[in-house]
Amino acid sequence: MNTISDSEKNVSAPERDKWGYVVCFGTIIAFIAGIGHVNSFGLIYKDFIAETHSNAKSLTTAHGIFSMMLAIGGLILNILSKRYPLRLGGMIGAFLVTTGSFLTIIITNANQICFTFGLLQGIGFGMMTPVCYATINYFFVRRRTQVMSLIKAAQGVILILYPQLIKLTLSFYGFRETLLIISGISLHTFPGMIAMVTKNYNSQRTANETKEKGKIGHESVDLLEEHKIHKISPEDNKIDRKKSVMVLGNGLLETLNIKILRDPIFYNICIGQSFVNFSDLIFFMLYPLLLYQYGFDTSEVALCISINAGADVAGRFGLAFMSSVVNVNTRLLFYVATLFTLIARIVILQVRQFVWLAVITSFLGVLRAWLHVTSPLVISDHVTRQDFTGSYALFMLSTGLVNVIFSPLIGLLKDVYQDYIPAFYALTVCCLPCLVFWTAEYYIFKVNNNSPSKVVIV
Repeated sequence: MNTISDSEKNVSAPERDKWGYVVCFGTIIAFIAGIGHVNSFGLIYKDFIAETHSNAKSLTTAHGIFSMMLAIGGLILNILSKRYPLRLGGMIGAFLVTTGSFLTIIITNANQICFTFGLLQGIGFGMMTPVCYATINYFFVRRRTQVMSLIKAAQGVILILYPQLIKLTLSFYGFRETLLIISGISLHTFPGMIAMVTKNYNSQRTANETKEKGKIGHESVDLLEEHKIHKISPEDNKIDRKKSVMVLGNGLLETLNIKILRDPIFYNICIGQSFVNFSDLIFFMLYPLLLYQYGFDTSEVALCISINAGADVAGRFGLAFMSSVVNVNTRLLFYVATLFTLIARIVILQVRQFVWLAVITSFLGVLRAWLHVTSPLVISDHVTRQDFTGSYALFMLSTGLVNVIFSPLIGLLKDVYQDYIPAFYALTVCCLPCLVFWTAEYYIFKVNNNSPSKVVIV
């Protein structure tokens, strides 16, 4: 698979375009409004789950469906982007996210979250995410890691306050009113998506339309002339149908960018990141419930979540500074962060004192920042800019499949043992596919020098 071409690296004009910073601001708004409340799921739904006699499996299943629908949304966007601007797909995604958020207000049991959050918001946010990343890739080339770090850091600053906001709204207004406030916040996804526009889209579209019209006109003349020369026989019809099927199949494969799966390194990247991202999201979604099991009250749980968010912000600002000084190998950083995440999770399951929990939680927050910032960059550094949207959609499909298969199993572990500890050990083990497979790839392609041109771990 080819990495980013030299011509793309030398492009400097888009980086001087001030609209790129508007895109960054729109990305921050879209992510906060879309999924800013996910880390506070334990706070929001704790009493609701108890009152409706639901179980942890419902919550993890909803998150699994959400991740799978992220992939579906990405594939839908990739198909739409062949004919329409990315911003239109983002607006459709914002509509679905907002609709799902408002429908969550009227749920009567935790199973309905699978539809409102899992299905609707999953597809919607799945359409929004590639729009943001692809637009950022257009405006920023050399400073991509630095810009992405600053964006994630700005999101993290706001997320520090989110658990405290949830705690206050639950105390003053109650469960339904809190969901209404979250739904109102989700409306901000629309201005976030409006910002996702590139300068040269209109000229490109005009040129493409002119080219297509000329092509269609030329083909029409050829068909008329051919019809005058001879009549089409039944055998010719069969051949034409076979050709049409082949063209349709090739077009579908090109649209979904299936050809990239021929690259074993991209395949390995997807597997490793899918398990790590799944493990990370479920870990922090259930983490408040683990703290409740330890015996901490709501104030302590909210404080611990805020500490994690604060450390997340520090990690992102630190990465932004580091990337401005040295050239960061994003894949190596992802690998190292995964290794230390595995170790920190094993430690955090051994302690019960709040001070030590807060310290290790902050360490996990820094590592989480590095994982989130580098995750899309690992893919964008490995593929060309033109292939990024389709490649990221396939990555989200891989992550969705992992979530759909393993999320219910994590919830089932808790329900069977009536304890969150086994579930958290299982989430910790999910870091191993990345560590094992990426290490194997390093020895196969780098040490044995079978493919020195490939992008490997180091």
